[in-house]
Amino acid sequence: MMHYSDLDVTTAGINFSIRPTFRFGSKRISSAASCFISNQTLDELAAARYCNSHLPEEIFRQLEKEITGVASRIELDGVREQPLIVRYVDFNIVDD
Repeated sequence: MMHYSDLDVTTAGINFSIRPTFRFGSKRISSAASCFISNQTLDELAAARYCNSHLPEEIFRQLEKEITGVASRIELDGVREQPLIVRYVDFNIVDD
């Protein structure tokens, strides 16, 4: 069963949390990291990924696995922003 993030949708973007459980194959004890992605970043991702939605929450849901994966990677890299901010440059986007 897929786990869906609890979202706090604001006028500026979406607050969500991640709970990484593994680091380099070893079980890791960690509290949930608070994360934020702006509406502008969601719009840029939607354009790059050819999403057919324009609403921030729908874009997030369509790209949730990728967004939370990037947030988890940033958190594992030791970024200690509170909240952890996910930016467009954090994604691997192939230019045409």
